[in-house]
Amino acid sequence: MESTEPRLFRKNGRAQALPTPTSATPGRRTGSVSASHPTSPESVAATPSVLGIGYLGFTSFSGIYEETRHNLNRLQSSGTAPISEIGTTNYCGLECSPPLTPQALETCLNILRHVPNREAGLKLWDSHSSPSDGWIRPVGRRIMLSLYETFPRHFNSATPVSDREMEALARTICANTAKRINDEEADPEKWVAQLTGPNLRWESLGVVFVYWELAARYLGPYRPDVGMQFESVDENTKIVMRYRYCIGACIELTKAAGSGGNTLLLFMSVRRTVIESLFSGDAGFACWQLHSETVALTTFLGFHAEVDAEPYVPTIGAEIKRKVFAYIFYMDKVLASFSGRPPLMSRRYARTPPPLDLKDEHLLSDKATLAHHVANLDENGWNTEGGLYSATFIRARVMLARIRDELFEIALGHGSVTSVETVLEIKERQLRTIAGFPPIVVFKDEDIQDRKIDVAILYIRLIVYLEHLQNMFFIERLLVKRGHDDGALLAVSFEMVSKTLLFWTNMDRLSVMNGDFEWLVMAYAAPGGGILCLELLKPTLHGGNHPQNPKLTRSSIIQKLSLLVGFLDWVSPTAPNGDLCADCKVIIQHVLDQALNNPAAAAAGASASADGGVGLPAGLDSMDWDFSTQLDFNFDLLDTFDWLRPDVASVQQA
Repeated sequence: MESTEPRLFRKNGRAQALPTPTSATPGRRTGSVSASHPTSPESVAATPSVLGIGYLGFTSFSGIYEETRHNLNRLQSSGTAPISEIGTTNYCGLECSPPLTPQALETCLNILRHVPNREAGLKLWDSHSSPSDGWIRPVGRRIMLSLYETFPRHFNSATPVSDREMEALARTICANTAKRINDEEADPEKWVAQLTGPNLRWESLGVVFVYWELAARYLGPYRPDVGMQFESVDENTKIVMRYRYCIGACIELTKAAGSGGNTLLLFMSVRRTVIESLFSGDAGFACWQLHSETVALTTFLGFHAEVDAEPYVPTIGAEIKRKVFAYIFYMDKVLASFSGRPPLMSRRYARTPPPLDLKDEHLLSDKATLAHHVANLDENGWNTEGGLYSATFIRARVMLARIRDELFEIALGHGSVTSVETVLEIKERQLRTIAGFPPIVVFKDEDIQDRKIDVAILYIRLIVYLEHLQNMFFIERLLVKRGHDDGALLAVSFEMVSKTLLFWTNMDRLSVMNGDFEWLVMAYAAPGGGILCLELLKPTLHGGNHPQNPKLTRSSIIQKLSLLVGFLDWVSPTAPNGDLCADCKVIIQHVLDQALNNPAAAAAGASASADGGVGLPAGLDSMDWDFSTQLDFNFDLLDTFDWLRPDVASVQQA
């Protein structure tokens, strides 16, 4: 019996309705993912069929037949397409002449009606940037400008635009989206022309909505320069919800077009995951589900296997693929680190090299200019001009992510026991990797006081350093678990907490990054803070100072944890990850109370520790800390503490 629920596609493949944003209600968490993933229940099953076959690798049927065809072509010239491309080029689900269903057309019109006027759109765009943006920002700006210049009547007119005019534009965009983008185009101007002006596509518009959504998220009544649409917090929230809807709708309309998928579609997908994490938190199901869809699209398009013939000649298309894949790969490790779930991508199947350390403007320049800058790269692909580009940031993070993927295999995998020697070799490789980074990306303690350093550069240096420390944190935990404990875990944890707290203690300078603070404190400071709490409960610093760091004392640990409590308390309970921050804060406060208000118990704990026992203070003895498993990787929030363990929460509330 056929379902009565609305379909995204007709049986002939044409697009059907997406839910309108009017029913979406602002909120931190919802019972479903419909607000951020606006598709009908049946659209998930229907969408892949209109994207074509996609990438087919070595083990697929096409691998064998390609070899057969290759041998046949030696005997007989053939102009036929490779088997792996069959089914991906000729299908168009959104033809321009047949009418769309009323529901699908309404979805298109909803998107177009939410485009802000030129003044507001430009102010929104200029108010937000990210160090990871890279090539997409200059391309996206050209898309936005061409939108207003090509269609001034629709988006910048003093008189209302009729439904008929908007409908005609919607049909034009649908027809454009049904055409296949040539991601291999080497000419930057021709590549951009596929996405702009009269060739405007739904994925082009979706990229612009990504930036508008992120900008609107951090703007409110205190930023009246952005436009009158932000007259109140509630109105700002509604604008954000509408833009989120438009992003999801653009993604589904692009899939429905049947043009095979492309770089912009993948970019929209990964950024939608980031946006969802800002809405519902990094550990939520909605974020994880959208991330899994991004990974599925990545491998479907074959971005994990972009191996170029030697010598490699960089083009805008090839480098963009490398950048997008590298970004998705390290984001996969970031989410896995935060949640303790197995990563969805493995370096063992990732053959795509890191992008070259080229400035984004170089990729958009002419062939001779690009070749000149490529020639100036060193043998490892780093620029020798002293610049810190988005590619520099992406390269550094993906290199660290590949090592982290190796650590996850050991920590989360099930197989043969990994020896101490193997982990020590990984540690040595981690130190060599960070030592090989160019000086421009390396954080130094004096950077935080140097006002000449741009905030974006300072942020990049801090993040790269924290990523390095987190790798070292995992390495030292694996070593301790294997009986190799030289005190480095405590030193690394102290450093990780200290550097994360710089965002809190220097909030005046780093305030432009405050949208990341909830994630930063839970991703880096909370795990390290757990180890510092363990040190207060089970002291090991019997000589006063730590042998690897003279600044690491019991007093300094208490000071850092006190600051960490303040940082966690600053996070609103309704913010993304706010509930996790609140739980973490309660436990740290409880440990500090015991350390400061019950010195006799602390002394008893130190004495018992010296005798080889756990020796918890009396007030914490009933909390079942289970130190025997504290260095396992079966973790919530890295298992530094079982932060959310129900019996812990019940004791705290008693």
